[in-house]
Amino acid sequence: MKREGNHPASSTDGIEQTGVENRISDYRQQSQSTGLNSGVHSKFAWRGAVLMGVAMLMSKTIGTLQKIPLQNVAGDRVFGIYNAVYPLYQLLLVMVTAGFPVAVSLVVAEHEAVGERSEARHVLRASILLLAGSGIAGFALLWFGAGRVALWIGDPSTGRAIQAAALALWFMPVMAALRGYYQGRGQMLPSAVSQLTEQLVRVTAMLTLLWIGWQYGWSDASLAAGATSGSAFGGAAGLAVMLVHGLRERRAGDNGGETESASKRELTGMLVKDKEEEGLERANWLNHKGVQRREKQWSGRGTKSILKQVRRLAALAIPITLGALAVPALSVVDAFTVPRLLRGAGMNEIEAMSLFGIYGRGLTLVQLVVMVAGAIGGALVPALATARTRGDVAAMRQQATIGMRAAWAIGAAASIGLVLLAEPINVMLYADNEGSRTFALVGWTGLAGTVNAIAAAMLQGLGKVRAPALFMLAAAVLKAALNAALVPAFGTAGAACAGIAALAAAALLSAAAVRRAAGAAMPARGAAGIALALAAMAAALALAERGAAALLGPVLPPRAEAAALALGGVALGGAVFAAAALRFGGISARELRALPGGEAIAARLRKWRLLPSGGD
Repeated sequence: MKREGNHPASSTDGIEQTGVENRISDYRQQSQSTGLNSGVHSKFAWRGAVLMGVAMLMSKTIGTLQKIPLQNVAGDRVFGIYNAVYPLYQLLLVMVTAGFPVAVSLVVAEHEAVGERSEARHVLRASILLLAGSGIAGFALLWFGAGRVALWIGDPSTGRAIQAAALALWFMPVMAALRGYYQGRGQMLPSAVSQLTEQLVRVTAMLTLLWIGWQYGWSDASLAAGATSGSAFGGAAGLAVMLVHGLRERRAGDNGGETESASKRELTGMLVKDKEEEGLERANWLNHKGVQRREKQWSGRGTKSILKQVRRLAALAIPITLGALAVPALSVVDAFTVPRLLRGAGMNEIEAMSLFGIYGRGLTLVQLVVMVAGAIGGALVPALATARTRGDVAAMRQQATIGMRAAWAIGAAASIGLVLLAEPINVMLYADNEGSRTFALVGWTGLAGTVNAIAAAMLQGLGKVRAPALFMLAAAVLKAALNAALVPAFGTAGAACAGIAALAAAALLSAAAVRRAAGAAMPARGAAGIALALAAMAAALALAERGAAALLGPVLPPRAEAAALALGGVALGGAVFAAAALRFGGISARELRALPGGEAIAARLRKWRLLPSGGD
């Protein structure tokens, strides 16, 4: 019976919910009596979280850096087509799959916590049905609508690449369902291996097809299609890993909770408990229409039962999906506006897409910076969430202050480095200095991107999950408007300036939200220390680049010289910034000691005279 307003639930709903609560309570009491304490929770939770975090970081690094050989082998126009098509595929993939691994893992963990393995498998079947259907619909949309979408992008040559990217939607959704199922059971290794396998096979297939196409003289459209089809090969490989794991488990005779280790059973119980403690409403982890009677053991596993699970999974996944849509939104805005606006300014298709490819050079490096920032932000979430759960306002304020100061400092240092070293980095990675001015402008978005990434993670730890997504979606709307105003007059430099403004607006909103939620504020001394450190880094880079260029130019070929300047500049800039930030009070000894292992770090830095004495 549906609940509305203050109307009471039916007695049946109450009996069913009470039965589940009693079983969860009995299970927890049994766990405590057998010695499964919070230490076991923590041990396995952190092990799984670290494993998934490392796999995700490696996967994203591979996925970002693979764009460099793509441009080197195929050229700027193919690079432009890829950069126009891939964000669209990402957007549709997010719509089809994002949020569902989390939703599936939550519901599966609930069943596992009370020993109901058969119900967990029933959830898996429902999720596969839902996601496979969504994937087929997404495939049909891209495959049969490729010509129309290509016209929207502004280059008919993108049509084949769109169709090639659509092939991955046969594999990725089912793989997402399987990953969620095993994560809900506390098995993180299959998902981690699948993730890495997917990226490695994707990149290998892409480079192999590019090499074959280059040897046989494929057109730019065919080369781009070969590059985007790598996603299908990667998706098939990642799905194969999950299926092989499932077959091995079945052959081993895994019949559920009877053979499962106590530690894994306790971890699944902990997942449910954690979600309960985060203040999610019952509707997010117990069926808001009342949990089906467990005593019947899902005897009615027909269409009606499957549809109930489908509706439940969709209700859990949709809010997460809406938040994830914000990530590729800016790239999709560029794909649908910049090439068309460049053509409207008088360029032909080849010129416009080549220039769009050059514009994408700097974005690859910025994405790498933002990815690292996101990993840093993710490391701050547990401490913030713990402090919020305990009601420790002082700890929340301290963690949020350190995190936001790190966001502004790291983002500013990365942006200044990309701006000052734009030309040597451009030549080192892409073999020429085309678009170096636009590269430098795009580099400035690293500051706002870093702040957005870290602030989004911190807001999640503070329980403000929707705010970052809303800020980024607003930034996408602003980006579209500014592209329309600036690209016709200034070309890709205008698109870069539009990105700076849009992301800066989102960053300021995010920083303000963190300040409101946790009372975080940057002390004047810390801000001054960071500003002095940034000035010292910029001066050192400018002087070193000029001097080294004069020395290396006569003896090294251009690309080797650029590599020496870029890599040496990164090392020098990072060292100068870190030393100056410590010496000038960008971070205090007290704040260092608050970090894991901070006592030893602070003592060592004082010994090296990098921390001022008495600088607590």
